[in-house]
Amino acid sequence: MIELFRRLTLSFAQRRSRPAGIVSLAIFGFVFLVFGEGIVLAAAWVLSGTRWSDRDEKAYQEFVQAVGESKHGNLNRFIKDPKTNPLYGEEDKKFSLSPDCADLPYQLRAYVAYKLRLPFGYVSDISSGGGDQRYSRRNRPASEKDHDSFDTPQRMFWALTLVNSGYYRMAPNVPDSDTYPIRIQRDSIKPGTIYYDPNGHVAVVFKITEDGRIRMIDAHPDKSLSRPWFGAKFALGTANSGGGFRRWRPQWYSSQGRVLRLDNHNIPDFSASDQYQRRFSFNGADGLSYFDYVRARLSNRGNSVRPLEDFRNMLEDVFEDVKYRGEAVNICIQAGISRKSHPGGLPSNIYGTDGEWEQYSTPSRDARLKVAFRDLFLRAIAWIRLAETRDPILEYSGGPQQLAQELIGIYDSMNQGLRIQYVNSAGKPVSLTFHDVVQRLFDLSFDPYHSIELRWGARDQELASAGDDRTKKNIYERERRLRNQLERLYNVSTGFSLGPEKPVNVDIRGWFAAYLTGQVRPEQELESPDSAPAIPAVTTVAAVPLQVRPPAAAAVIPATQQPNSIQITADSPASEAQTPVHAPVHAPATSPSSSSSSPSPSPSPSLSTSTSTSTSTSLSIAPAPAPAPAP
Repeated sequence: MIELFRRLTLSFAQRRSRPAGIVSLAIFGFVFLVFGEGIVLAAAWVLSGTRWSDRDEKAYQEFVQAVGESKHGNLNRFIKDPKTNPLYGEEDKKFSLSPDCADLPYQLRAYVAYKLRLPFGYVSDISSGGGDQRYSRRNRPASEKDHDSFDTPQRMFWALTLVNSGYYRMAPNVPDSDTYPIRIQRDSIKPGTIYYDPNGHVAVVFKITEDGRIRMIDAHPDKSLSRPWFGAKFALGTANSGGGFRRWRPQWYSSQGRVLRLDNHNIPDFSASDQYQRRFSFNGADGLSYFDYVRARLSNRGNSVRPLEDFRNMLEDVFEDVKYRGEAVNICIQAGISRKSHPGGLPSNIYGTDGEWEQYSTPSRDARLKVAFRDLFLRAIAWIRLAETRDPILEYSGGPQQLAQELIGIYDSMNQGLRIQYVNSAGKPVSLTFHDVVQRLFDLSFDPYHSIELRWGARDQELASAGDDRTKKNIYERERRLRNQLERLYNVSTGFSLGPEKPVNVDIRGWFAAYLTGQVRPEQELESPDSAPAIPAVTTVAAVPLQVRPPAAAAVIPATQQPNSIQITADSPASEAQTPVHAPVHAPATSPSSSSSSPSPSPSPSLSTSTSTSTSTSLSIAPAPAPAPAP
């Protein structure tokens, strides 16, 4: 009936002189009197206006911010919670919104459009240069749909799950894409702004701090939500791939019953070049990274650096990523994937596939996590060099040695509080500090068929409870080079030989300690290659079963000493109450440093320190206490 009315009213506009137009006019007059001025009927909902106003955009921003600030782990739970959803209504009880990363921006926008009864159109199909649309070239819109194309809001929400990340992968000059690249400025990066990572990931901004840090919402194949901070773990790509920050293209509902889009040249903050410069500069500082440029443009302090404050924030940010990874592993364990037999091989590309591997594996998430740790490592070393050269952008009064000591103090004081806990296959809790994760970062398995122990890189006594068979241990060993890989590659075969023989160094605490004894220099890391090779190594890794070392005793950590921990459970239930076990830190067989002069990682030494920035501060590094002897 609604569609019939729409057709009749359009008929009146196009054929006023015909008798049918009189009938259309009569119906239109009746509906106008009943429903009021400015109301347009659409198939999925009744429009209250033909375009989004500034007030509507503000409501959209507030909704996205509410999603980000909530504690809900998926979108469905959020929309059904009247305490957190500012647009909640009784109809939300029947809705189902379960997006992955590419669908998330579309479902957020469509949901708000429905709630405010505003037009919503989107590209429903794209053309490309061939291959997987998520990584193909020359993507362009091929067809469109809007709220008139569906008879209920839920049918539209379901249809939006067919969107993939290739729908963002469009050159800036494409005039009819759903989103457009923006100029980096405060007025453009707001809650609801989209970030497209051309390696196949999409996130939505929900918070910008006064000092220019950006927090985002992203969704995953398991339908969970996480809230990462923006940084080097998000790839930029090039203008041709459409990477970077993007906003929704303004739309309006025309008198012909179509949703139209504003062209690029009519959009004030459109920019085809701002995010794709060869070199970034700000306030006379040249050679900034893209990520430093973005922060400087958004920060109330420009490009100045406060190393103590920034180091604390970065430690917390990276730990948030560790927790989100833990939740993803937990979902996999609860689904029973680790109890299944291993297929015996890998998908042709571990980063971009489908099915069980796509839903429950974590190679992309783990690669982003490693990049975040590496970024923390390199940024902190760069601060030491700024202190050595007394660069005015560094807001710190002490010298480089004192800065290194103070950063060690911050690291050690936060290390015990940043703790994660998982329950092993025997039902016993295992506690890991931040530094434990650093030491085993490249041992964390991304393979969904592995036990929770291997997913957390367990060794020695910690690994004894795992039930992985010989095939799974063999696969784990063969995946070693892939675990060393930081770069996500989608257009190549990701066989066992892809990735470097040795991982890069991420142990910033160990580097600081080595710097204080004159063993390393900042330029050794800052001027060395920063990522793993992008092509497979020539040699292959032999299929060698994993060799389990003799058991070693682990120190017991009372539960009361585990602040900020999250519990990750294995599929095997605990038969009785267990005391959490703190996993011992093990140095890898070879140093993960990319520099031959970097020391092998070691357990955190204790530190006696004052947090004052005065140059008279006295600091001394004490060796770590010996592990508790085995009973």
